[in-house]
Amino acid sequence: MKNLILIITLIMHISCAKTQTPFPKNWDFNSIGQAGDDWKQVLGPIGNTGSHGGLMCFNVSGNYIDDQYYSFESDTVDLQLWTEVEMVFTVQQNLRNGDILGLYYLDATTMTWSGWDLSDANGTYILSVPTTAILFSVDLDTYANGNVNGKYAHIDYIYLGDPGATALPITLLDFNGHAHDNSNHLNWSTASEANSDYFEVEHSLDAYEWTSIGKVPAAGNSNMTLGYSMIHESPRNAINYYRLVQYDWDGVFEMFDPIAIDNTRREKRIVRYVSLSGKEVDPKSTIGLVIGIYEDGTTTKMYLR
Repeated sequence: MKNLILIITLIMHISCAKTQTPFPKNWDFNSIGQAGDDWKQVLGPIGNTGSHGGLMCFNVSGNYIDDQYYSFESDTVDLQLWTEVEMVFTVQQNLRNGDILGLYYLDATTMTWSGWDLSDANGTYILSVPTTAILFSVDLDTYANGNVNGKYAHIDYIYLGDPGATALPITLLDFNGHAHDNSNHLNWSTASEANSDYFEVEHSLDAYEWTSIGKVPAAGNSNMTLGYSMIHESPRNAINYYRLVQYDWDGVFEMFDPIAIDNTRREKRIVRYVSLSGKEVDPKSTIGLVIGIYEDGTTTKMYLR
């Protein structure tokens, strides 16, 4: 019997350091059910679930099915030598009232399942997991009645790490960006670095699904302030999110809070019209060449008919 012991009330977008793990340092869910994969579906109808694009999906195509209990389980893990265990993951969902999405762990000491209710969670979260955990599962209970049209649940990557095992590989001073012409200029700086290998910049349009847009080599070791930059050409006409991930030579990585750049293109509005001599005119009753003055103070010449 799996028990939910805690309603999840966590902070979104948390930075933390990760160490190498006794299995791949992240689960990307690109091949659930295939040979060598670390997760498998153990309950629920096969075919309506699976993975795509790094998401563990409870509905690959269409909606999840009513009156079912879905369960995905990881391979067994050994965390006994870890100081502590932190789990970072992203969840996207739109559940019906009564459906329950849960993340569980099997405790080796008691051989019982415990976990967290994710039914109201959307975003990126961090959890503290006991070092006695030997197995993880993500389950969806759809026993509620009603229309499942447009209902879904996705888990986007799961990272495990021991934040107490090693010192952070870098000290980040800032990470910021701004729009310039038809590109976004991203900048960050570090106060110190130890065994740093490279930085990876990830991009998102919703702050949930992330795609790498490039890597920048790091300094390795440094005790002085260093600056880095990257240009993202032709960003979408929307709010664009960027996340910085730093990797060191030993596989340790650190993920930092995302930033947002508003690239929504707004049409400038003309607030008044003046004649060439500078006298304000009524555009409805004026014919001829005038100067239009935009709300930001810029001007344009135009011919009114």
